[in-house]
Amino acid sequence: MKNILMMICCACLLLEACDKAEVPSIYSGPDGINFYYDQAGSYDADPYPNSDKTGSLSSSQRTDTLWYKILVMGNVSEEERTFSLKQSTLSALDSTTYYTGLTPQVKVAVPGVNYVAFDDPQMEKYYVIPPHASEILVPVILLYDPNVDYGSSFFKGFCLHFEIVPSDEIKILDSRFYRGKAAFTQWSW
Repeated sequence: MKNILMMICCACLLLEACDKAEVPSIYSGPDGINFYYDQAGSYDADPYPNSDKTGSLSSSQRTDTLWYKILVMGNVSEEERTFSLKQSTLSALDSTTYYTGLTPQVKVAVPGVNYVAFDDPQMEKYYVIPPHASEILVPVILLYDPNVDYGSSFFKGFCLHFEIVPSDEIKILDSRFYRGKAAFTQWSW
């Protein structure tokens, strides 16, 4: 019994002696952000991370939201940091080299008409990385356009290519994962 009490006392003393030590970061490079990339297949297989996300709109569902995970590379910060997104202008190389999804049946999404523009004031709150955060979710809010010409079809497809805009605080460290893609369908009913 005496041995058990002695072991309990020693364990309590050891637990009391423990102190939470601040472990310094060993990373000293620049901080950056990129879209989360769930690797399947070769590392550079898809220039548009999360390109499997699709939305659907109709007269009964006038908005849809697609959420994209953005990762912080480097050190987490004690302060808020901001960034922004912008719609990409595809180069001729992008259009011929990568599958972009743009066909006669699929049109480029128009800001303020098919989705809430990235520079809209209501979107600013989503472009803030809180202190101590290593990832955030950013929405692309899709909008129903009542003036769409469906032609002889029951639907119209849209595609939106967008990218992270670097700031003084946060850079693009991996040029493979700064672009995102949203595909969505608007139904005629």
